[in-house]
Amino acid sequence: MKILLILIATITISFGAHIPKNFTKAKEMSTRLYYTYHMVSFYTNTPLIPIVYIHKKKFPYKSTLTLELGMKNSPYQGTKYVERGKKIEWEHITPASWFTTASPEIYNAWYKGNPKCITSSGNTYKGRKCAEKVSKLFNKMEGDMYNIVPIIGALNALRKDKPYGIIKGEKREFGKTLDVEINSSTIELEEDKRGDVARVLLYMNKKYGVRFPDHNNTVKMLKKWDSEDPEDDWEKKKKEILHKTYNIEF
Repeated sequence: MKILLILIATITISFGAHIPKNFTKAKEMSTRLYYTYHMVSFYTNTPLIPIVYIHKKKFPYKSTLTLELGMKNSPYQGTKYVERGKKIEWEHITPASWFTTASPEIYNAWYKGNPKCITSSGNTYKGRKCAEKVSKLFNKMEGDMYNIVPIIGALNALRKDKPYGIIKGEKREFGKTLDVEINSSTIELEEDKRGDVARVLLYMNKKYGVRFPDHNNTVKMLKKWDSEDPEDDWEKKKKEILHKTYNIEF
């Protein structure tokens, strides 16, 4: 335990002065952000713990440390994605597939491909990888840390890119302590998380022009959630850090 604490202490907690260029960098910085200020998962308020991996390079024979976030005891009791139910992953509150509504370049890369999206063997590809390759805007949105939260991996897998909404009934099929419902078309969160997602979604709409499924009705719902569930202390703190560190305007 003492060695682990020493290793954790050696990990820099500074976030750098530049906006993450991609999702990978954003996840690294978000890990440090939550490790430093808020060791709680987003959907479920599950306490998080630090996990440090030591990677040894063959040359020049130096070790590097990787910090990740995990859980001591996962509350997830679902029957799907059991292994991912034991892990913490990073989710976009506004799914990456919705970024296609913000730009024709992103839309075309995702659904049609791009001349630049070709493998070394000559095969063409499209989708998320193509959008990452050709669009700086896509990478900026994908790396926007305000839109990124830590959640139980199984819930990330089950949600996919489903919109938020209200589902009739409370099945609690993922565990009695998990107030999260997901069906074939919708994800429902507990009331004290609805304002959180509403503010992020409205931010992504205002800043990047992202549109939502059933856009006008969704915006009305989000504004209602924003009013009913005001910002909590952590939301304010996260916005303050992102503004001071990256000059992000909200």
